[in-house]
Amino acid sequence: MQERPALVRVPPRVTSRAARPAKRLALCSVLVLVVFSALAFRVAQLQVLSGDRYRLASLRQTVHTVPLPAQRGTIFDRDGRDLAMSIELTSVYADPQEVVDPIAYAAELAPVLHESEKLLRSRLGDRHFEFEYLARRVGDDVVARVKKLGLEGVGFVPESARQYPGGALAGSLIGEVGGDGTGLSGLESLYQPLLAGKQGEMVVERDQQGLDIPNTARTQVEARRGTDIVLTLDEPLQWETEQSLIDEVAATKAKGGMAVVVDTTTGDVLAMASIDGASGNSPAHPSGPTSATRPLMDLFEPGSTNKLITLSTAIQDGLVTPDTEIDVPSVLPIGSTRFTDVDPHGDVKMTVTDILRQSSNIGTIKIAERLTKDQLAGALHSFGLGATTSVQFPGQAAGLLLDPSHYYDTGLASTAIGYGVAVTGMQMLDAYVTIANGGVTRPPRLLDATIDGQGIRHETAAPRGHRVVSEHTAQEMSGMLTGVVSAGTGACAAIPGYTIAGKTGTARKAVNGGYSTGTMASFIGYAPAAHPKLAAIVVLDEPASTYGGTAAAPVFSDVMQFALTHDDIAPDDPSNSQYNAARASAAASGTTCTDPAVAAAAAQLRAEAAAQAAAKAPLAPIAPPVTVTGPTGPTGPTGSVVSTGPAVSTESAGPTGSTGPTGSTGPTDSTGPTGLTGSTQPAGPTGPSGSTGVQGPSRHATRTTRKTPGTLPKHTSQSG
Repeated sequence: MQERPALVRVPPRVTSRAARPAKRLALCSVLVLVVFSALAFRVAQLQVLSGDRYRLASLRQTVHTVPLPAQRGTIFDRDGRDLAMSIELTSVYADPQEVVDPIAYAAELAPVLHESEKLLRSRLGDRHFEFEYLARRVGDDVVARVKKLGLEGVGFVPESARQYPGGALAGSLIGEVGGDGTGLSGLESLYQPLLAGKQGEMVVERDQQGLDIPNTARTQVEARRGTDIVLTLDEPLQWETEQSLIDEVAATKAKGGMAVVVDTTTGDVLAMASIDGASGNSPAHPSGPTSATRPLMDLFEPGSTNKLITLSTAIQDGLVTPDTEIDVPSVLPIGSTRFTDVDPHGDVKMTVTDILRQSSNIGTIKIAERLTKDQLAGALHSFGLGATTSVQFPGQAAGLLLDPSHYYDTGLASTAIGYGVAVTGMQMLDAYVTIANGGVTRPPRLLDATIDGQGIRHETAAPRGHRVVSEHTAQEMSGMLTGVVSAGTGACAAIPGYTIAGKTGTARKAVNGGYSTGTMASFIGYAPAAHPKLAAIVVLDEPASTYGGTAAAPVFSDVMQFALTHDDIAPDDPSNSQYNAARASAAASGTTCTDPAVAAAAAQLRAEAAAQAAAKAPLAPIAPPVTVTGPTGPTGPTGSVVSTGPAVSTESAGPTGSTGPTGSTGPTDSTGPTGLTGSTQPAGPTGPSGSTGVQGPSRHATRTTRKTPGTLPKHTSQSG
C-alpha cells in the first residue's frame, strides 16, 4: 500500500489585530483633539475675544435701568407754610421690547389707566425704546389693578406730583410744573435748577418672560431731592390782599387789578396779588399760573402818583418848600394843549402842600417848569423807573422812559404828572418805599432763603440801596402825603388808629394812538407815616368808579389794616385824629367810600335782582339790612385834577405823537350802592389751607362811593 505523503499543515497567515485598535485609538484621539481644540477656540472666542459684547447683550436682556425722578423742593412762605409741595405717587411704565402683544395690552390697560387705547398701542409697540411711560402719577387703586393684570414688561416707578395747598393763591407768581416735572412759569420756572434736584436711576433684573425678578431690584444712583426755597410772602396776608382786591374788581366791574405789600425796613415782598376781572360766567378771580404777574409785567402810565417824584426832586434841589406858594391859573396852555384841573377854579395861589393834597396838575406842572428836562429824567431813573426791579422774576418789564432830548413842547409837563412814562406797579411802589425809608432805596426781594438737602438754611442777602433824596426831603414829603389822606384825594385810605401817608393816581389808558375813557386807578401809601413799617400799592384796571381815591384807596385801607394788625404793629394815632379828619373832609366834599366786601355784596344783589327782572320772575324777598356799628366811613377825596390829553400823548411811551380824543367827556364816577349804611356784612371767607382767614375790621366798616365829579374840559386827560 502506497504510503500517503504526510500533509503539512501550513499555519494560517497571522495578521496583527493589535495594530488595528491602536490606529482607531489614534484616530479617535485626533478627532477628540480637533473637537476640543475647536471648542476651546470657540470658548476663547466667546469669552476672550467677544466676551464683552456677549456680556453686554446678556445684561441688556435681563437688566434694565429705570429713571428715578428726584423729589422737587418745597416752596414755603416766610413762616414755613407750604405754598408748593410734592407728594409721592406711582407711575406705570413699559419696556416695549418685552411686551408680548401690544394690541392686547393696550385693550386691557386703557380702561384702567383712562388713556387712549390708540396712544397706549403706539407706546407699547415702539420697540426702539426700552422705557415708555404709560401713565404718570396714578393712585394706589390704579397700581393695584394694573398689577392684577400680570402683564409682562409692565412695571412701576415712584414719582412725585406737585400740589398747591392754597389752590389758586398767588398762582401767577408761583407758576406751575409740567407733566415731566419741569417748571413752566413763575417762580417754579425761575428756580428750576434749585427745585429740580438730581435724577437717580434704578436697576431692575427680569426673567425670560419679562417679569421683574423678586428681590433683585436695587438703586444704583440715589435721586437727590431738590432744594427748598423760602419766600418773603406771608400766606394769610396774600390771601387777604387777593380777597379784598377780588371784591373791589367785582364791585367796580374792573378788567382786573393788582396789589403789592412790602416791608419798608427790609424790602421783603409780603403779598403780590394779580386779579383777573369777570369774563362770561367766570367771576373775578386770582390770575392763574399761565397769566401775567401784573405788578411785575403789566405797564401803565402812573398818573398823579408820579407827582411824588416831581415834587421831591424840586424840594431836594432847593427850588421849592412845602410852603412855597405857586400861582395856579385856571388853564395852562402849553403849545397847542390846554392843561386844566378836574375841579374848575380861577387863578389862585396854592402852596406846594395844597398842590399835592388836591392833586393839581397845573400846580405840579408849574413846579416842574423850575426843573430842566434832564433833572426830571434823572430823578425818574434815580427812583428806579426805566429799569427792572431787584425782584428776580421771569418776564419782568423794565418800563419805558422817553429820552429828554426827544421831548416835545409838552414833554416836561406831561411827564411831571405821570404821562409819557410807562411803569410797573412794583416800580412805583419802590419810589414810595424810598421816601418811607428816609430817602434811601430799599430794593424789594421775594427770595428769603434756601434749605439744602441736609436741612441747612442759607439766608439770601438783601440788596443794598442807595440814597436818592435827603432824609429832610423825605420827611417833608411824608408830611405832605399824610395831608393827602387827612384832607385830600386819599381820604378813603384812612385807617382808625394809624396815620397813613399816600397818594392817589388816575390815568387814562392809551389805546390805538389816543386815550380811552377807561382809567388805571391807583393808590400808593405807607404806615405808620412817622415810622413806616409797611407800604402797599393797589391798582385797578378800568373800574367803573374811575378814580384812585374811590376805587383803589378803600382796598389799600382794607389790606393795610389787616397787615398792620397781623404784624402786631402798634397804632401811632390812638385818638384817630387823621381818620376823623379824613371822615370830615369826605363828608364836606360829598365823597363816600365803600368797603370792598360791602361793595361786592351789593353788586351781587343788584346783579341777581336784574337777572330775576330780566327773566320776569318775582323777586325773592330780601331781608332788611342790619345796621353795623362802627366808625362812619371816612370822607372821600376832594376834586381830582385833570391834565390835557394831547400834550401827554405826544411824548407817551406808548403811542408816540398820538393825539388825545378831542372834546372827549371825562369818565364820571359811577354811583355807588346808595344807602348801604347799615347793610348786612358778608361773612368772611375761609382763609388758605393751614391759615386762619382773619378779617381786618375795615372789611366790615360801612362806606359809600364818591359823587360824580363832572365832565372833563376839552382836550384833557385824566389825573388825580
